[in-house]
Amino acid sequence: MRKILLTLLFLLLPSSIVAEESYQDTQKDFSLIISGGISLGAYEAGYNWALMRQLNHLKHNSSKTIKMHSIAGASAGAINSVMSAMAWCRSKEMANQQNLIENNLFYRMWTAIDFEDLFIDNQFGTTDADNTTSLFSRNKIELLSEEIFKELDAPYFEPECSIPFGFAVTRVEPKISKIQSIEIANKLFHIPLTLHIGNNKKAKIYDNSSLKRDNIIHLSHNGTPSNERVKKALFASSAFPIAFEEVELEYFHRGVFEKALFLDGGVFDNVPLDFARRLSSQQAEDYIFIDPKHLRRQLPKKNIRTKKHTASPVNSAIKLIGDIFSSSESSILYNTLAGEFKDKNKKIEISSRYFPITGMFLDHFGAFLDRGFREYDYYIGVYDSIVDGAKYTCNNVQKSERCQQLIRLKNYRLLSKKSNRAKYILNLLSSEEFGYPFESKTYTVEPDLLAIFNAIKSLNYQDIEEFYSFIENLNHEKYQAKNSYLKHTLAHPNEWYKQPFSSIMHRIVSLEKKNSGNLSKALSSITAYGIGALYKTKSGYQYNPISAPLDYDKFWVKTLPYELAFSKNLISLGYENYYYLDKESLLIPRAFEIKPSLSFILNDVDDQVDFFRCDFNLNYELKKDLITLGFGASAFQDLSNSIDSHVGFGSNIYLDFLDILRISYVKRDNYQGKDDFIYFGINDIPSFIYWMSD
Repeated sequence: MRKILLTLLFLLLPSSIVAEESYQDTQKDFSLIISGGISLGAYEAGYNWALMRQLNHLKHNSSKTIKMHSIAGASAGAINSVMSAMAWCRSKEMANQQNLIENNLFYRMWTAIDFEDLFIDNQFGTTDADNTTSLFSRNKIELLSEEIFKELDAPYFEPECSIPFGFAVTRVEPKISKIQSIEIANKLFHIPLTLHIGNNKKAKIYDNSSLKRDNIIHLSHNGTPSNERVKKALFASSAFPIAFEEVELEYFHRGVFEKALFLDGGVFDNVPLDFARRLSSQQAEDYIFIDPKHLRRQLPKKNIRTKKHTASPVNSAIKLIGDIFSSSESSILYNTLAGEFKDKNKKIEISSRYFPITGMFLDHFGAFLDRGFREYDYYIGVYDSIVDGAKYTCNNVQKSERCQQLIRLKNYRLLSKKSNRAKYILNLLSSEEFGYPFESKTYTVEPDLLAIFNAIKSLNYQDIEEFYSFIENLNHEKYQAKNSYLKHTLAHPNEWYKQPFSSIMHRIVSLEKKNSGNLSKALSSITAYGIGALYKTKSGYQYNPISAPLDYDKFWVKTLPYELAFSKNLISLGYENYYYLDKESLLIPRAFEIKPSLSFILNDVDDQVDFFRCDFNLNYELKKDLITLGFGASAFQDLSNSIDSHVGFGSNIYLDFLDILRISYVKRDNYQGKDDFIYFGINDIPSFIYWMSD
């Protein structure tokens, strides 16, 4: 009851109290920095939209002077930076036009992209015939980005509004610059731009010529780059290495036209604070840094069992490379902080997150598993922006906690307009963190959001171990996946990685076939075939359970024999039928197997004929995906009446290695001819044909 009364009190308090206690400063001026983070972009999108919506509202509806001096981003933050610039310059009259919580550029851009749109895989993903160098396709992103440039040409903006923005990019081949007599190889460059609104209320992007540093590049010679060049620069800044294709940019460096390949700007400058400072002509007093990894709650310590081990040279080298890139990324930020922010007149306001988000899983690719994940992370971003915005506004106010409560409520009302779905999840989050909702009204439960919330809320570290817990929790909550990759993950929690691994392997071999010589093609195909057991999904009934991710035009290989085996004077062709059990225990079979096969004699001898054999086996995995033991009964039927026309019986036992090599011993009882066989077999013949064929 106390919580309800407290909520009602907040609702009844007049807005004049809010104004009196929170707007004592007459001016706020700041710059915005947006870091990269792959699928963390969905969280950032929610945070960015909400932050810009709040600031734009204050700019038009309060006596406080709100001034933004610059916006800088890298990687996923580059895309959010141009949308933030547009959001900042939106006119008061068009505040709600295409700009509600589930109807805005940020939401549409980030919730629509999932693994099915990214993976280049004819079976589960998308096709991208022109892409010859990367794992993922950018086709869906390019399609969605058209909406950004379409909105630039809509009369949604405030005349004469102008905001410098830009982003970092990494040159694939370093640029050699000579300073005095010293040659310096540089890979990090910045692209400074300005969004300016004309009297027609439409937006235009210009080169920003005020920055003169050696690592500055411009997209045009006349100050007005084409939308196509701006779009390519955005894609270059967000071209995560290997995942996305490098982008060739045409640009001007020191007035000279150049072409070069670029990739993710976050490689060396994931937090472009120094760039934001220079874009603002060093006028900003406050710098708002959006960092999805920064928490505002204390996590319990995780018990980690450590053991002494000697690192191999390979592991040491990999760790060293990772440390080098991490240090390169942070060194620029460190130098900026140490050199420029000791002055107390300049402050950094860093975003803070309270709840776990799905984008933190799988090295920041997790939100791409399902649209529901990205929508959930987006709402978390909106919620955190409400909380941080109140803290930022009430920073120097007496009775700050009361001020923050009132500002949170006011911003909640602003941001959740016309969306009961948003109101439901935002009230749920507020109740969990503060003990009371934003408002006492009850909204219809959103089952998908509630399922994710319950599945993830108690997970603190979001490592691979907790990812398994998250999937188990989602199954417990009966979450209905919207995309095939998550459907596979929920159906096979312990084998969640196999479908994406299969798609990645398929793509790697395709790239090798397009770009490499015959030897490299053959080696990549053989490797894919050899590790097939590691990405073969084992569940339910499967006929010829091949490891290759069949393209529809190659489905015919499924009809080929699964096993080719040799014994003394015999060759055998077999087909497999498995029914896999979900239980994984040495006491319980992993599968039931029915295997019909034909054995043909190579040379005529008196006691041998061609025969049909069918095995009925129990299958046990001694070492998951590596070693399998099988045994059971066998039935025999000769294909010639010269020896025995009756069905005979016997037994068999075998060992499988990697689901490829099989050694079998077969015993035929009470037979007049040869009754002992040792077979050396090669399994998964259809996959071998698949990988080796063009």
